[in-house]
Amino acid sequence: MVSFLGGLEAKRGGGEGEHPIDSHAVGSSPANTISWEDVAFLYGLRSTGIPVRSNTRGPWEEKIRANLYPHEDLGEWHRERRSREGDVVVGNNIKLKWLRQNCGVAPQADAPGEELDRYTRAVALELFGTLIFPDISQNSIPAYYLELVSGNLNEVPDFNWGGATLACLYRALDRASMRFKVVTGPWMLLLFWAWSYLPVCRPEVAPIGGLGQPNLDSCVPFGRKWGEARSFERSQHRGAVENARDYLAVLNVEDINWFSYVLDRAVMPRVAQEGSIAEHVRLPLIFYHIVAYYYPDRCRHQFGLYQITPPPLPVSWDVTQNLLGFQHGTYRDRPDFATIFASAHAEWTDEAL
Repeated sequence: MVSFLGGLEAKRGGGEGEHPIDSHAVGSSPANTISWEDVAFLYGLRSTGIPVRSNTRGPWEEKIRANLYPHEDLGEWHRERRSREGDVVVGNNIKLKWLRQNCGVAPQADAPGEELDRYTRAVALELFGTLIFPDISQNSIPAYYLELVSGNLNEVPDFNWGGATLACLYRALDRASMRFKVVTGPWMLLLFWAWSYLPVCRPEVAPIGGLGQPNLDSCVPFGRKWGEARSFERSQHRGAVENARDYLAVLNVEDINWFSYVLDRAVMPRVAQEGSIAEHVRLPLIFYHIVAYYYPDRCRHQFGLYQITPPPLPVSWDVTQNLLGFQHGTYRDRPDFATIFASAHAEWTDEAL
């Protein structure tokens, strides 16, 4: 059976002095996982740049007026987490309904630059909160995301959006494996990835158009293929979770489409093509408090490379335990939590940079 999330198995690995092993020769199956390449080609997000993080403390009234809604009638503010009709911010979250009603109407093409910028920020916030970094609220967006798109919008592409998305998904998969009752994350990315590689419950879609057009700086990513109208009428696994699980249990290496993007690579967005070197580097992926290590050497086969026994982990198990503690709130009740986290996070950020 194929280990689909083999790249996430942080506690395995070969020791020093071990020889490369051809996985096919020894009868084992190569691992396959969601990589930076997948995020770049499916979502069109870059895999290099500044780690995604910003100030997370309010108040947010001034920021919202300066970047989203420069009017006096800003509405009501509710500091508690219980939502009320007419609220703009609940706790530290901007209500999605308010954002769509007040900032989600596209301006005319000849509108002032400031108005176009405010609309762009509103669209970005909705993408962050509903598609790329969704959380359990489902009806609001963390207000501190506004820090990422405030100011000069030309600097927004400098962030490592692909790494942040992957970190968010890795954390969600980690929590799911630990049977958390509520798990949220960029599941649409996981779905697109599965349809790209696996012949299980894959829908029929029309041929994707617009690849490479009008140019590599503004063309659609490969994920557009799965975002179009799709049909499951002829899928042999439709409507039967048990059938899909049985099929996954007997899936062979030959059944996987290891090179989903090979024919379309040249017409992918430019930002998706620029990170090819970073896709093969071990380093921490950072999205605010979430830090997830990326181990591409555990799934070299999906990059068309010879699979070797992975070397030892670059960090000790104690450090890995700290990562898990920060992500799942183990240390939140400690009075020195802020100091511990700031010190550790600085080291991970330096390593990522």
